[in-house]
Amino acid sequence: MARRTVLIADPDPAAAEQLADMVQTLGLRPVRAKAAKEVIALCRHGVDCMFIDIKAPPLKAPSLLPELRKHSQIPVVVVTTDGSKQDVVFAMRHGCVDWIDKPLEEAKVRNALKRIARETRRQAADAQEKTGNQTRGLIKEIVEKIRDGNIALPEMPKVVDELRAVLADLTVETEAVIKVLEKDPSLAARMIATANTAAYGGRGRITDLNSAVTRLGNRTIDNLVQTAALQGMFTFRSPAFKQVFRDMWKAQFMSACLCRDVARECEVGDPDEMYLLGLMHNIGELFLLRVFGELFQRHNNQVLSMNDVLGVIREWHCVFGEGLMKKWDMGDTFMTIARRHHDMEAYRGDDLDPQVVKLMHVVNLGDQLTEVAGVTYYAKALPGPSIQDSYDAIGCPMDKRDTLRIRAEEMRDELRNA
Repeated sequence: MARRTVLIADPDPAAAEQLADMVQTLGLRPVRAKAAKEVIALCRHGVDCMFIDIKAPPLKAPSLLPELRKHSQIPVVVVTTDGSKQDVVFAMRHGCVDWIDKPLEEAKVRNALKRIARETRRQAADAQEKTGNQTRGLIKEIVEKIRDGNIALPEMPKVVDELRAVLADLTVETEAVIKVLEKDPSLAARMIATANTAAYGGRGRITDLNSAVTRLGNRTIDNLVQTAALQGMFTFRSPAFKQVFRDMWKAQFMSACLCRDVARECEVGDPDEMYLLGLMHNIGELFLLRVFGELFQRHNNQVLSMNDVLGVIREWHCVFGEGLMKKWDMGDTFMTIARRHHDMEAYRGDDLDPQVVKLMHVVNLGDQLTEVAGVTYYAKALPGPSIQDSYDAIGCPMDKRDTLRIRAEEMRDELRNA
């Protein structure tokens, strides 16, 4: 429990001060609350356990503790006088792990904190085992989806509507269609994957949107979009999923634009191909997010917490991204970068073509500039070379680096209300 935060919920200043002194002596950080609203606010901000006098009227314990249990599972120690049997039963039902009568004794407070520490470790171990078992089952289900060809990605409704509006005129220029497709990783992936199927396959594999749109033609693209609309686009119901999806779309679109800018400014690779690499190298994230969204809606509840979902996506998106690139026949470069763009060993280039490593540095720059600009959805940064290391690796001039940083900040502001 070292350096953990202990909430002391007691309107009695003398009793609260005494307990705070004991808590500090034990190396913990006390915070105090005198009323129910303060307790709720501090618990939402983040505390590790709570000592509460459930008999104090300002704390409204009969309604406070049930309300807290809807949002938090922090362990509770009751400190009070004249508690009845009914009080004890009520407290135990709402997270109480110990009961201490006033006046307080330091030894009893210390023992209560030790009990909390043991219970917290046990719950963490149980949660980890449960999460691990759930994750293994989910990964197996996801693998089967790819193997069976059941690959669907979430799409931005605004972008789909914009594409349908553009295609209302089937004679519209290819550039206008590409401009819309470039905004959505899922739509771009669908068009390229379709263009590479046997039904539309010509000579050579397609790895850019211009070739895909040209091969398919506006009428086919319109039919694909109309069919998707008739089948019904997948919509996330959970506010948490909706927010992550919006953040993920913004980050991937922004990274793609920055990859193209880096390629142009630093003269590395083909800018259009770099845009597509930037757009699709994290496509495994969108795929996994949709799979989890469908799974939770099918079970009518959230099987894992949002943090656990993002943890699985963080760990597995490269593996599934490579699988999708292979399924769509995107070629070795796309497969390699999708799988290894967070692999620090890959950047040393011992087993990769030097040109592929350069392209991977461009992709890393797109991601890093996006994250530094504040557009991200992970609590902790993903592995990858630093911005400076990647700039140095591709030989980017110093003046161009400032230009790209400013461009990232401008894009962040442009996308803020998207």
